[in-house]
Amino acid sequence: MAEKYVSSRQGSMQWVMQRVSAVLLVFLAFIHFGIQHFTSDAVSTGLTVSARLNDPWWQSYYVLFVVLALYHGINGVIGIWRDYNPRPKLRFWVEIVVWTLAVFFAGRAVINIASPVPLATVKARYAANGFPAGETRGNPPMPTATKYSFQEELRELFLLEYYLVKHTHRSETTATDGIFAHKPGVPSQADVVASGKAFDTWCAGVIANGPAKTEARDRHATFSSSYEFAVWASHVRRANAAHREGRASPDLSGIPSYDAVTLH
Repeated sequence: MAEKYVSSRQGSMQWVMQRVSAVLLVFLAFIHFGIQHFTSDAVSTGLTVSARLNDPWWQSYYVLFVVLALYHGINGVIGIWRDYNPRPKLRFWVEIVVWTLAVFFAGRAVINIASPVPLATVKARYAANGFPAGETRGNPPMPTATKYSFQEELRELFLLEYYLVKHTHRSETTATDGIFAHKPGVPSQADVVASGKAFDTWCAGVIANGPAKTEARDRHATFSSSYEFAVWASHVRRANAAHREGRASPDLSGIPSYDAVTLH
């Protein structure tokens, strides 16, 4: 019975590389798991994903991850194929086809990772269209609602607070409890409305102070300054309000248009 299985005797280098790639993939998978569950990037929206894909370090990580995963999978399939001891000619052409497909998909993956949509463009789309709809509870955990459609203003404010705290280089020092008025738990609708107004007032104040000086900005952050975040968030608030029934859009008089090219 054992004589049929030949992959451990033929292609010893492939056998070794299968084990090496498996070890590397476990290491890379734990990095990905840690990012998704224990860092500020745990909120996997278009902004956080775009920020990573526009970072050369993360581009290198994802290229390595994808190429190794493809190699490990295809090499394993080839090993199984060889175990059936096919005719040499058939074996040759099947392996040629399989590896050609692997190279094609690896190339497509590398091209996509190396040429992402610019972060500035993604931010501009959010400013114009608001947060996208979807079927997720979001992270950090939101109250009992299950649709990520921002019909409820509270979920919008939670996510904006998360972006401000975790993904904005603060160019002012106002504490978050002085920016958002909602309290822990599930506040009343009146509390949510008050919190939205408090946030809009803070945005207007930051914008009135003008753009942050160049030395006070950090272009490595998703939002390089409180000013950029305030302008962006004001436009997001207006776009989201268009999807909420019976609620007027925030007043954006005096709020500059969000120009992703000049702001970031």
